[in-house]
Amino acid sequence: MPSIADPARALGAALAAGSALLLAACALSPFFRIERIAVGGAHHTTVDAVVSAAGLTGASTFSASAALARKQLLRLPAVRDAEVDIALPDEARITLRERVPIGRWIAGGLEWFVDSDGVLFPSIDSRAAPELRVTDERGTRAAGERLDPALVDAAMKLARLRPEDLRADANSLRVVLAAGANGLVLRTAGWEIRFGGAERMEEKIALARRFLRENPQRKLDYLDVRTPDSIVVSPR
Repeated sequence: MPSIADPARALGAALAAGSALLLAACALSPFFRIERIAVGGAHHTTVDAVVSAAGLTGASTFSASAALARKQLLRLPAVRDAEVDIALPDEARITLRERVPIGRWIAGGLEWFVDSDGVLFPSIDSRAAPELRVTDERGTRAAGERLDPALVDAAMKLARLRPEDLRADANSLRVVLAAGANGLVLRTAGWEIRFGGAERMEEKIALARRFLRENPQRKLDYLDVRTPDSIVVSPR
């Protein structure tokens, strides 16, 4: 004899099959397509670029993947993170968390914003980053490229220095990342300070400031503090 459970199993199977068919029909229906997309948190990136990158326009509300849309949004250089919500009948909501620029990185004639993670990115708002600039002489860079965060931090420490932090003739200050062994260099209109790598940067800055304070009139071509334990001055 058939058990009482058999009709229940049959009913459950029928309901599951019906639900699957209903979902399939909804997915293919022209009435459940994402047509309205709201974007929040976009400041460096255009809304059109965000909508295009997400790839949700016209997708089925039932089958569209919020996870895939988020993954695609993270490819935008200015986007640090994103949340994507999809709601019936035809709506998606995108909330961005964009990168926060700490300065500007110039390479190959192009100026990028750079954040504390060392990521270079463009922005539609040219005023949205501090006026701290570093010129990278090592070659061209690309949007989304990630530099050494320690190097970026050290370079920005130099970019914050002002003539009054050094000495009276420290005019037209400019931070350069040289292609050779000099590394990070702080150039003035008449002389330069060579800092090398990012290590011990605060100590190097303190040494340079002390030397300049103690030698306010000394003629300089360069001051080399790449090795803090043995600084070099030219001319001697």
